[in-house]
Amino acid sequence: MKTRLILALLLFCIPSFAEQIPVEQFSKHSDYLDMVISPDGKHLLARIQHEGEVSLVFLDAKNMKIVGGVRPKEGDVIHTAQWVSNERVVYQFAEKRLRYDAPIATGELFAINVDGSKQEMLYGWRARENGDRGTRTKKREASYATPEIISLLVDDEKNILILEHPWTLEHNLWYDLRKKHSVISKLNIFNGRKTKVEVLPHPGAQAIANKMGEINFIKWHDENLEVHGAYRENRDSQWLEIVDAFGVNKDLVPTGTSNDGKKILLTGSYGKRDLNTYYVLDLTSKKLSPVFDSMVADIAYTNREPLTNMPVVGISYPGKPQYHYVEENKTAKLHKMLVEAFGEQEVNITSATRDGKKLLVRVSSDVNPGEYYIFDTEKMGAEFIWSNRSWLDPRTMAPMQAFQFTTEDNMEIHGYLTMPLAQKENEKPPMVVVIHGGPHGISETWGFNSEVQFLANRGYAVLQVNFRGSGGYGKQFEQAGYRQWGGKMIKDITDATKYVVSQGYVDGERMCVYGASYGGYAALMASVREPELYNCTIGYVGIYDLNYAYTDSIYMKSHGGRGYFEKVLGTNARELAQFSPVNYADKIKSDVLLIHGEKDSIVSVKNAQAMLASFEAVGKKADYINFEKGGHGLFQEAGRRQVYAALEEFINQHINK
Repeated sequence: MKTRLILALLLFCIPSFAEQIPVEQFSKHSDYLDMVISPDGKHLLARIQHEGEVSLVFLDAKNMKIVGGVRPKEGDVIHTAQWVSNERVVYQFAEKRLRYDAPIATGELFAINVDGSKQEMLYGWRARENGDRGTRTKKREASYATPEIISLLVDDEKNILILEHPWTLEHNLWYDLRKKHSVISKLNIFNGRKTKVEVLPHPGAQAIANKMGEINFIKWHDENLEVHGAYRENRDSQWLEIVDAFGVNKDLVPTGTSNDGKKILLTGSYGKRDLNTYYVLDLTSKKLSPVFDSMVADIAYTNREPLTNMPVVGISYPGKPQYHYVEENKTAKLHKMLVEAFGEQEVNITSATRDGKKLLVRVSSDVNPGEYYIFDTEKMGAEFIWSNRSWLDPRTMAPMQAFQFTTEDNMEIHGYLTMPLAQKENEKPPMVVVIHGGPHGISETWGFNSEVQFLANRGYAVLQVNFRGSGGYGKQFEQAGYRQWGGKMIKDITDATKYVVSQGYVDGERMCVYGASYGGYAALMASVREPELYNCTIGYVGIYDLNYAYTDSIYMKSHGGRGYFEKVLGTNARELAQFSPVNYADKIKSDVLLIHGEKDSIVSVKNAQAMLASFEAVGKKADYINFEKGGHGLFQEAGRRQVYAALEEFINQHINK
């Protein structure tokens, strides 16, 4: 295996002692989830999390005093919130249910003014408005669908344009399966009365609307999960697929529009490696141009120009964040200046006033959970307003170091190694290999990760690998993992582990492997493939019999779910058996901890039960934690704290001297 070292681990600079931080400071949720500046810049909305509740708070942008908000009832959370005017906000609840750990979004919309006036339920299955019989006045209807706001209709102060995804009723339960045709409706933001505009021609279709509410582009995926885009010149025109309408590559998909509707933003592949980037199609000249090029990894995020709604900054993660700029753009130049000012941190312009004079900027890093600033483009100054997870000191967090190597079959693999600040002199630290879920389209990126920091604080090096099949490195790299869940993807994880050991940074005799979802599957499969490599193995909500993907996953109910599994897993019974850890309990020599939620609808608890039965059949005992109300992961802080504590205890037993 060819290797190329680009690690810069300044081991001689690392202090020999670091304080152990209480587990609760890592396991509890962030205190804010997001923050958005109002169109006129006078207020901020923030979703604030405290003791399991997520409240909506309105702040005066001048002095950061709370001037209003919405507090949900106990156990519920504010799920989303969005400005629809200078004074009015539309928001959604997620409700606590007795049988489940995590609150469940209800698909209902509410609205309120900053001063607390005109609070109203606008939309949802409980939104039906009762009125006098015989009246001709239009009443608010009950809606069994999931809504999305797609246009604020700048010339209409009373209405917004929404996209509705109708639910499917099965066995007296409603599901959002995206099997029905999407509906475009106009919704009054004061009384919730709506008017149907049109029905889109494909199940689960997404509409791309400009600020006036004009819809000329849609996108959707078919039963094989292939994504399509279509265009029409006006409401009376027929829909044409993008490739036929403009003669562009068929993999280009519309994703946004300029404020004036004259340009459309598309995503698609670029270069020999089919990296994901953005393109702009000028609808007047029909000219197609890439917005960003010269990348070595996918464009993961963009920052947009407030006045045009077009991206001017692209961010990719070959290791640390790399920025890609649209030249001769004011916002791009400001972003460059902010990056220089904040040094080794990631800078994102998360929202802006309508005139673009004030920007809300989020600054974060591998050791900084995030800070918000308001940047005044006229005064050219940034004012600090909020620090996330303020109870954690960035100076006590461990930095991530990027590395890459080339496999025997010439695949370039990227990853991150986080070394503990506390290390004993002349002793290499033990290591935990943390495998991400997904697996396709998901990737490890440089940034704050509470789980990684928790393990590093406990004295462990932490390895994260973007094995083939991961997102972030182009379509070819992702597709290289199809039908390789238990094959080459696992080998990439093993090779990365051995590579880091070979560099001399960690103790290769003291290692554990851990992951959630696909990561839980991969942790057990890695121990099947390399029985002597790991001292302990932890699977969290993992799939251990791949056949259960077809028989016991909610994804099979959704539009394109079967097509997805057939594409990434295949249907060959022999292959599914060969790649299922449940059939190899006798090969796993390390001690095993399994964690699962009883109510997991994505990866059924049957997987943990089957894996435990397989271990019992070969005379092996595995530790098991079952969360009665847990789903595919845990929301309540008590459960999260229990998982973190269980990880610490189990890992300590096996690799902590």
